[in-house]
Amino acid sequence: MFTLVLMIIAFVLGILDGVMLGVMGYTLNEAETQLFTLGNAYSLVTLIPSISVSVRRLHDIDKSGWWLLLVFTGIGILLIIYWACLGSDEDENRYGSLVLPDQEPLNAE
Repeated sequence: MFTLVLMIIAFVLGILDGVMLGVMGYTLNEAETQLFTLGNAYSLVTLIPSISVSVRRLHDIDKSGWWLLLVFTGIGILLIIYWACLGSDEDENRYGSLVLPDQEPLNAE
């Protein structure tokens, strides 16, 4: 859900960038036009939360967060997408037990 919301917001910002740079882009040179966009600022702000959500998802299927580095290989992104589509482990794994949104963790007091 987090990724879907990020993608929708990025799509809307991309449209806004196109409209704004089409109207106001004549005052900037081409390098500045591509660098200073709403989409780039949004991507920079959401970089750390996106990485943490991806690592959390890998932990849900009992994989180390270091597997996320596969995205830099090009072909490894297919494996990451496949793992993201898998269901979470039902049992407890080395990263903890499954916590559903309407449940409290077992160790909460």
